[in-house]
Amino acid sequence: MTTNLNPRPGRALQLTELPWSNWVLLLATGVISLRPLTPTWNDNPNYSFGWLIPLVCLFFFIERWSARPLRQAAESIRFTIPLILWGVLFFAFRPAVETDPDWRPGLWVLVGLYVAALLGWLWTYGGVAWLRHFAFPVCFLFLSLPWFFEVEHPLVQGLMRWNAVLVASSLQLIGISAVPEGNLIQLQNCQLGVEEACSGILSLQASLMMGCLLGEIYRLLPWNRIGLVVASMGLALLGNYLRTLFLALMAFYSGPGAVTQWHDTAGYSILVFTGVGSWLTALCLGRVKEPGVLAVDEQNLKSGALELADHPVRGLNAQRFTIVIFSMALFAEVCTQAWFVWRESALVRHPEWTVRWPASESLQEPALSDITRTALRCDSAKIAQWKDGQGWKWTSYWLRYDPKPYTRVVLGWHTPDNCLPTVGLTKDRDYPAFTTSVNGIEFYIEPKKFLSKESTIYLFWVVYPDSGGRPADTDTRISAPFATKFRTHLQDMWNGYRGVGVETLETAIDGPPDYDAAKAGYLSLLRAAVVPGRGTEPDLMTGTSH
Repeated sequence: MTTNLNPRPGRALQLTELPWSNWVLLLATGVISLRPLTPTWNDNPNYSFGWLIPLVCLFFFIERWSARPLRQAAESIRFTIPLILWGVLFFAFRPAVETDPDWRPGLWVLVGLYVAALLGWLWTYGGVAWLRHFAFPVCFLFLSLPWFFEVEHPLVQGLMRWNAVLVASSLQLIGISAVPEGNLIQLQNCQLGVEEACSGILSLQASLMMGCLLGEIYRLLPWNRIGLVVASMGLALLGNYLRTLFLALMAFYSGPGAVTQWHDTAGYSILVFTGVGSWLTALCLGRVKEPGVLAVDEQNLKSGALELADHPVRGLNAQRFTIVIFSMALFAEVCTQAWFVWRESALVRHPEWTVRWPASESLQEPALSDITRTALRCDSAKIAQWKDGQGWKWTSYWLRYDPKPYTRVVLGWHTPDNCLPTVGLTKDRDYPAFTTSVNGIEFYIEPKKFLSKESTIYLFWVVYPDSGGRPADTDTRISAPFATKFRTHLQDMWNGYRGVGVETLETAIDGPPDYDAAKAGYLSLLRAAVVPGRGTEPDLMTGTSH
């Protein structure tokens, strides 16, 4: 649309300053746009700080408000086509993200659209000067987003392994026998696991936010801000190494129980270490401030708060812009929720089941540690280890996830392909998946082969949804192209798949001479262990944390 450069004089004075409703609609659009991120902030400890980011952005905006530049003279603005494109993209990606709240590209698109809307509003209301002045607080929202799996997954795996290697090498230097195996450190008296939360990725992400935050507070020069971020991330990695070394020493001298006792304390200490170190670095770099911002502050000190120029046309355009953006976002949200409520009501529920482990003198049912329980995020669990009459060693995990949006996200993280390499196993091959019926229940089974230093391990993995079909992209989270993932999510949206409850059964066998023997033994176990019905599962047990 083309704006009217000569609005009615009677409305000009009233609309020079925007009414409070305009700000409310901008914030409400943010609530709608950022809502798909809340499962990630709630359930992924690596991104729990995301709740703070919008508040920090608002704080930065208010801080810069007193030094805002004069608004530029009004000009003819055509934003019909950009707004239509914005609405189409938001309407397409909002329901797609609903099927998988941890689809990283989709989340980036939604937040990117909101940031683009805010930047467009700034340009519409204040011109290029406002766009430059408030760009940092608005773009700071990107720090609330999870990193792409193509970056995060290899980084997490690498940090865990390197942390284990460095700590094991440090222990060897002081005369303590320690052998790194994947993300495990084998000590003389116990085995210490460097979990995902202990890899350093959380500290790294928090330090990135902290560096940007302190750089803005102290108004550092651009290159000094970059140096502060790099220094903060370096301190985070150093602190995480010291934390793991401390816990390893505690495990060696006081036993595994000491790790549970000191785990959280050591984590908080590292946050304090990184925070104080970053603050001191910012103080050192803050002796030279950003010239542009300092000049505006001095002008405010001399003449008081800057007065806005009287540009009623920009005010009218800004209000129209805000109303259109909010209306499109709200429409997409309402349609998304209504669609899934309707489609979910038609999903057919599958029979429920549980497992009963075989009777064996060697049967052990280990407890879940606090860290493992937090990482798996399951609602019920049964774990068993035993040796059969042939001398085969069996390890089996049965997990249940109640219906919630984050279920398929967790399944995407905790697959055999992702988890087993962290304990020193190497994947050799995938066998053809097959379907089998046990006690009237159909199971889709994915067989795999892993190699350790001493043996060959055959693994069989079952993902059983309570209703609907199995999520198509459970184990292709990293390898699938963007277009393929988008089509998959649109297909899931059409079928109404979101928040479906899931049961999984992962069974590893060490000892069979070949795959055929392992498959036959596994099917015998499945027929004996699967029990129809929900049953009564024990609560998740707390064991030794390592």
